[in-house]
Amino acid sequence: FFREGLEGWGNMAQRSSYGSIALGDAPGPAPRAGASRSMVLKLAAGGVVAAALGLVAVAMLGGAPAPERSTELMGTWTKPTGIGIDQEPYSAPANLWLYWGSTTNHRFTGSGEHVRHLFKMGTIAGGEYRDPKFVHSIDGGMFNKLSQLCCNALLFPPLEWDFPVYNANKIEAQNLRAFVANGNSLIMTGGIMTLEFINRYFFYNLEESDGNFDAGPFLRLPRYQGLTEKQHDIMEPAPRTLPQIGIEVTAVKKESLPSGSSIVYTSPYNTPVFAIKFCMAENPMNDPNAPLPPSKVLPRDCPASARAGRPCSCGFLCYLGYDWRDSYPSRWDKSLQAMVDMCSEVPVENKDPALLAFLKPKPQGGDEAPSDAPADADAGKAARAASTPAKAEKPEKAGKAAKAAGEEEADEEEKPAPAAGSVVNVNVNVNPSGGAVHFGSKFAKEQEADAPVATTSAKIQVGSDGAVSTQQMREPSSEEEAPAQGASLGMPDPDGGDKGCGPLCKLQRLVGSLE
Repeated sequence: FFREGLEGWGNMAQRSSYGSIALGDAPGPAPRAGASRSMVLKLAAGGVVAAALGLVAVAMLGGAPAPERSTELMGTWTKPTGIGIDQEPYSAPANLWLYWGSTTNHRFTGSGEHVRHLFKMGTIAGGEYRDPKFVHSIDGGMFNKLSQLCCNALLFPPLEWDFPVYNANKIEAQNLRAFVANGNSLIMTGGIMTLEFINRYFFYNLEESDGNFDAGPFLRLPRYQGLTEKQHDIMEPAPRTLPQIGIEVTAVKKESLPSGSSIVYTSPYNTPVFAIKFCMAENPMNDPNAPLPPSKVLPRDCPASARAGRPCSCGFLCYLGYDWRDSYPSRWDKSLQAMVDMCSEVPVENKDPALLAFLKPKPQGGDEAPSDAPADADAGKAARAASTPAKAEKPEKAGKAAKAAGEEEADEEEKPAPAAGSVVNVNVNVNPSGGAVHFGSKFAKEQEADAPVATTSAKIQVGSDGAVSTQQMREPSSEEEAPAQGASLGMPDPDGGDKGCGPLCKLQRLVGSLE
């Protein structure tokens, strides 16, 4: 076989000269058989060497790593990026509550069910979803308790089936504002009904975009005013752009946003996603006897309010203008999850030491005051004593008090007591509204300046036998005769009956007690 192969190579070498004859070259002498064999052997050896080099190259290149691009495109269980099957599932914040009341669409494909499914809240029981963190009513006991706590987040699905109507100044609306101001967050979703809810109960004037339509797209801003660095990091996984889905996105004019707002997604003139920092402080007109609810304060005015002794307490009011009526997933789902995580953070104003000291419970009257704050305890006791209404004294007790007051006044003036047969003129201040009767200037000190006071001049005569008689000192009119000297004062009842005892009757009893 090898010999036949060499003869074949020789014939090929001979046939290669035919081309030269055709080109007009002179034919050369025929090659010898030994020369042709040596040439074939050299060619075979060269082929073997080339094959060996190819095998070595393949062995060397076989251990090289595959391009990283193919791993990124296909996805893998070892890399954090891929097609999505390797990503961790989303978990709702531990402090998240969901409003599941009459306004929420509970149907299988409704907006409320879509929002509930995003946060994996509730378990099916009795043909409905139930969860301990479902809030079913604003005027219920659960929300009343939540409004007094801190560091929670309440998510409202779109207001689709109902609108909660309350008086904006009554306890239900006050609980809504107190919930946000106590360091909590209220996340609202939906459209025009949601904007009306915010404007009504938080006293804002948010306006929807012109024609209630903004074609979008809405871009996520790189920085958000008034938010912390941690909140910026939380929003990083959110989509960079959000679309307008039909007419289901309701954007708000940026010029209608109040002070302290943080725009998250925006178009040139409108924003569908933003957060408002809502703050409240103690009412400056508050009175211990007539307490008033806290008043709203703009975040920019919180430093001045703290200097005035009324530190602010703040929370977040967040808005997403998509109504989630489309049952298919969209980029709005990821943005809602990111906004819930971001709004669940407590504002920095609620960590102010001045606010914590202001909210610290004061010691009660029977408790011992802390050693480091005796002045505050004394001030608290004085305020409670001043705020306690004075009780009406009984006639005999009032007489003793008046007698003691008269003795103190006599000691201060160092005047001798009236002797037998002498006459003393006394100015008695009578409070027409009832209560105790006071002598001299002591009444003016204990009563307010604008309290109604009637002053009556009377003459008290002490007889030699110790009997005391009184006479009213007034100018009689022409039709009226002056009362007789030494006669007792008449004590008519103010109501014209004999059932009660009026101010002059009390005066007679007080004078009689001086005996």
